[in-house]
Amino acid sequence: MTSDVIRSAELRCRGERDKESDFSHGAQSYARRGGLCNSIHLAFIFDVDDGEVLAIVFLLAAKLFATEDLPVHENHLRLLIIGDAGATHSALRAGMLRVHQQNPIDAILLVGDNFYPCGISGLDDPQWTKITQHFGQLQVPIYAILGNHDYGDPQEHNNEVITCGPTDPEAELEEGDRFPAWQFPARSYALQSPLVDIIMIDTQPIASGFTQPFRGSATGAENIEFLRQQLEKSIGTWRIVVGHHTIYSSGVHGRTKDSLRSNMRALLPLLQSRSNGADLYICGHDHDLELIGDRDARVRPWFLISGAGSGLDVMRTRSATEPATLFPGSLSPFLGFAVIDINLAVLTITFYDRKGYVRGGPFTLVRRIR
Repeated sequence: MTSDVIRSAELRCRGERDKESDFSHGAQSYARRGGLCNSIHLAFIFDVDDGEVLAIVFLLAAKLFATEDLPVHENHLRLLIIGDAGATHSALRAGMLRVHQQNPIDAILLVGDNFYPCGISGLDDPQWTKITQHFGQLQVPIYAILGNHDYGDPQEHNNEVITCGPTDPEAELEEGDRFPAWQFPARSYALQSPLVDIIMIDTQPIASGFTQPFRGSATGAENIEFLRQQLEKSIGTWRIVVGHHTIYSSGVHGRTKDSLRSNMRALLPLLQSRSNGADLYICGHDHDLELIGDRDARVRPWFLISGAGSGLDVMRTRSATEPATLFPGSLSPFLGFAVIDINLAVLTITFYDRKGYVRGGPFTLVRRIR
């Protein structure tokens, strides 16, 4: 008896039934019982002579959405925020260690473009040693999301477009099996606690307007829906949304009027909702450190850009119709990172340079009653 795989059907976790198969309902239930909405492939294996189905294999492909518990000790959480560190991770190692030794960090948020210039090719990519050597020394959890470079975005260098080769974003999610500090359960995921809910969003599909999966991603609409659902059911005193792409920024991307910026600004009604909105939106993408928002913190969210992990771009004055820049005052970029301290009453943001010295802050948000 011979057998073969004659088709595989990719099913999205939308609660829909595959019109061609009664097996889709079971597949989706299987994924949901695990608490993870995945891209599911069904492989139908059957006898080529009489057509009898021998087996149905569920192949769980890209991990799209997840929720995880966020460990919080004594209603306090201290987070180090760093982004766009994919070129020279060693640039900030001394500063991070200094800050951690003075006042221990609970976790790192790595906000995309984790590997330059073209992401990684797989689990055996030698670039992984940069993560383990430079971020692993803090011995705290590292919560990561993808950036556009992790997807293998084409590069422009000296007016020449450099196209990336094979890129495997999914490999970044799988590294946790070998490096336990690396916490990356899905492309988009929520970290939940009574103190703070942190919603980590894969913004590449949103900014680029993906209407179909790309390199294992969900679509832009699916990511927006996940964000909406997580904000609506949030139980945390504080709500933080983390993405790679900017919404407001004095850097290159924030000042560029293109579809990526308009697609990201379409998130503002969700983020600014009085009942379900966020207190803070964190991103990278622009290579600088900046805090944007209402000076009296009556209007939320504030916008924190921490993309100065390995390179710097020019900052310029933005439109007066946009929220004000609270930091830096001179729009002079420097390599560094941000640290957020959260308790039940206040959330503070402090900026550090690459050597671990304070360059700005603390800037304080007071808990608001929803």
